[in-house]
Amino acid sequence: MSGRCDVILKWGILMKNIKTIVYDYGGVISKKQNKKLVYKMCNILNIPEQQFFSFYGQERKDYDSALIDAKTYWMKTIKLIGGQIKSKDIDRLIEFDAKSWLDINKETIEYIKSIQGKIKLALLSNMTFDVLEKIKTLYWIHYFDSKIFSCEEKVAKPDEKIYEVCLKKVKIEPQHILFIDDSEVNLIAAQRMGINILKFTDCENMKNIIENEYVWEKIERK
Repeated sequence: MSGRCDVILKWGILMKNIKTIVYDYGGVISKKQNKKLVYKMCNILNIPEQQFFSFYGQERKDYDSALIDAKTYWMKTIKLIGGQIKSKDIDRLIEFDAKSWLDINKETIEYIKSIQGKIKLALLSNMTFDVLEKIKTLYWIHYFDSKIFSCEEKVAKPDEKIYEVCLKKVKIEPQHILFIDDSEVNLIAAQRMGINILKFTDCENMKNIIENEYVWEKIERK
């Protein structure tokens, strides 16, 4: 998948010119949701894992956008399932859910660290305040020049409004931005905005594409 971008000739090869790389968090910087913690949530909800994600996602956009809080999100989800659980179990669901997104992809972080200062970096994530509270003091968060979180902006991907917020914050034309995400839906929405896209599968593939298909234009930080 690729979007429209200015191209230049380098070493006899046409390469796209970018000034900013925008990273997603979940599934890119972090690993996929922790399976052991997903299993614990399934046990509390008394549902098989195959059903978990269909219920988990239905109210998630409002939770990611901070339109509802964690307790309301889980109460709505439990209602969809048709079950009843104790208040203390809702607290456990909130805890397990937030922790399930904290397994960091070290290869991705090391690569981001290696290119810091060579090109502007941004983070664009659908993220709840519960997760944000846990990651905002971590060392790698400072590698990013701009950070856009759905819970702070009250809007989540793939809504075009959050991409508009991103464009305003990075102050770079969309054709000079590369957005990396593991979600097809989020990538398509970004591409419609004129942003170049790269679907994340693993760090090595990402690195090869970034370094062989793009030329970076370093932007001086003010």
